[in-house]
Amino acid sequence: MENNNGKGIFYGVIGVATLVVAIIGATFAYFSATATNNNVIQGTAATVGLNLSVDKVSTDAAGGLIPMNNADIAKGLKGDATTGSKMCVDKNGNTVCQVYSITVNNTGSSAAIVNGTLNITATGYANLKWQLLDGTGPDALSTNSTYNPVSTTTLVNGTTLAANNGSATYYIMIWISNLDSDQTSTDTGSFTGSVTFNSGDGAGISATFS
Repeated sequence: MENNNGKGIFYGVIGVATLVVAIIGATFAYFSATATNNNVIQGTAATVGLNLSVDKVSTDAAGGLIPMNNADIAKGLKGDATTGSKMCVDKNGNTVCQVYSITVNNTGSSAAIVNGTLNITATGYANLKWQLLDGTGPDALSTNSTYNPVSTTTLVNGTTLAANNGSATYYIMIWISNLDSDQTSTDTGSFTGSVTFNSGDGAGISATFS
């Protein structure tokens, strides 16, 4: 009987020891598996960054502006055939308008909805006008019927720029509206412009031209 009890105690101890080892093994395996997953869920915050450039497109029109009839702005944009159909150059070689391209670029990692404004300040001009042109490039530009006086005006509103260098380009035309009278004292001077774009998250950028 004592021998059997000894065997029972021995087997009991072995059983408990085996259970402890199994529990330790399972616990180690659990913690080991958990440790290998510590870096599975991670990420970075999306960003929005804007770049803006303004460039003169009517490079052949190098002189000072002379007045032009509003009805002739489409002709002025295309230029006269007698002077090589140079943009904003009339048949006498005079500069009748200026055309600028405005390109806004989203360098961020998320799409951005942007609003743009144009502010033109004129010194010595009483009849300076501008308009946003239709079309997607210098060779496809056309005019519309919306004339804007010198002021701060909405250029575009609610434009979506794709992430990672999504961009949009706009063209504006500036001219002096002809009054069919002497405008020497009312339309001789200089003008400057500033373009500003802002995104919904507060990111903004501006550029100037003259």
